[in-house]
Amino acid sequence: MEDPRYRRLACELAERIREGVYRPGERFPSLRKTVERHGVSLTTAQSAYALLESWRLIESRPRSGYYVRDAIAPPVEPSPAPMQPPVAVEIRHEAAEVLRLCQREGVLDLGTAIPSAEFLPVERLRRAIGRVVRERMAEVVGMQFSAGMACLRRELAKRMADAGCAVSPEHIVVTNGGQEALLLSLRAMTRPGDTVAVESPTYVGLLQALESLGLHALEIPSHPREGVSLEALELALAQWEIRACAFMTANSNPSGASMPLEHKRRLVEMLAERGIPLVEDDEFGDLAEAGRRVPAAKAFDRQGLVSYCASVSKSLAPGLRVGWCVPGRFQDEVMFMKSFSSVSTPALCQMAVTEMMADGSYDRHLRQAHTRYAAQVQRFSAAIARHFPPGTTVSRPTGGFVLWVGLPEESDATVLCRLALREGVGIMPGHLFSASGRYRNHLRLNCAVPWSERVEHALMTLGRLAASAEVVSR
Repeated sequence: MEDPRYRRLACELAERIREGVYRPGERFPSLRKTVERHGVSLTTAQSAYALLESWRLIESRPRSGYYVRDAIAPPVEPSPAPMQPPVAVEIRHEAAEVLRLCQREGVLDLGTAIPSAEFLPVERLRRAIGRVVRERMAEVVGMQFSAGMACLRRELAKRMADAGCAVSPEHIVVTNGGQEALLLSLRAMTRPGDTVAVESPTYVGLLQALESLGLHALEIPSHPREGVSLEALELALAQWEIRACAFMTANSNPSGASMPLEHKRRLVEMLAERGIPLVEDDEFGDLAEAGRRVPAAKAFDRQGLVSYCASVSKSLAPGLRVGWCVPGRFQDEVMFMKSFSSVSTPALCQMAVTEMMADGSYDRHLRQAHTRYAAQVQRFSAAIARHFPPGTTVSRPTGGFVLWVGLPEESDATVLCRLALREGVGIMPGHLFSASGRYRNHLRLNCAVPWSERVEHALMTLGRLAASAEVVSR
């Protein structure tokens, strides 16, 4: 008996995938195109696509169509192994050296999580800065109040409402980037020697902030899609004296995980019961999937224990160094420390961001940015599938532009980093995202780099080196 027509069609399309006509991560022909191209009914095409999905060759994405599945596995869920005790953080020298080497002339920097200028609204920013210089130069050269300019704080209050947070402009403190927001919040909540719970893996900049303040880090296992494990956190709270928590709740760097809304609510309630403050790092929040803003954990804060931190460094322009925090009950302490540390954020930068937000340019840019970054992430994932050794895993972020890549267990990404730099490629090895040196077989890649033959060749080089005896010999 002959195979049904839909099965024959599925086998034919599967062969095209295996031949590389349709590559991993690329968009698959729509149902309408397949109907026209193969002269079949819509029902036949739908049945064929369902079969290809069951074979895990393609996947359907809401409002986006069908895509060829990556030939690499997603990250595994965290091990149930017992957590390690809090540890002192000692990464600053190595982290600074890796960042310096990644940014040397002639190196293709795939390590630092900074978007290339080609992905930023440079022309719109130029016009915004021009208007400020022409019309408000007296304010540009004057000294501003340390909490930030009123015009920017009003715009930020509107954006906080989009994140489910009803705050007045007076509740917002403008900072020199998100890093200062993190640092000021932690300083207000802790004293040297205190323990701060962090997700694992976590942002290298957070670990640097903890080290600079003499704080210990307690690493909480995190789910690759849903973020920090609340069950593990509850066990840690019962076992250790934790002074504060610091988590990225959306598009976490480096894992790409985003906490479900109910998890955010439970997290805030769990900590409020114990009077433990939370630093919520929402640096990638504006780069959420399809530009849809999701309520932050701060939205559930009823006791002022959540200090919400964010910036435009990942979304608009890292060089402007405009960030902010909503420190809740810690506001007086944060404003005091801001006043004698950096005094204020440059007025020109604040006014340029205000112009972009007020006239809608910022939101228009975000809508375009998400589409472009999603395409970049898919391209990088597909190239990793082609070039990296079997056993490689790659994160599945729903926003942002970084990938968390896991090499086979016996690999050493520190060695890979050193070898790659010799060939002009910079990466960030995974152990720098852990206070205890975990993830030695992982690396973070920045996908916000324009795709080119040079990028393809760099990923091919990384894959070749990752499979070399020197990398897998430990």
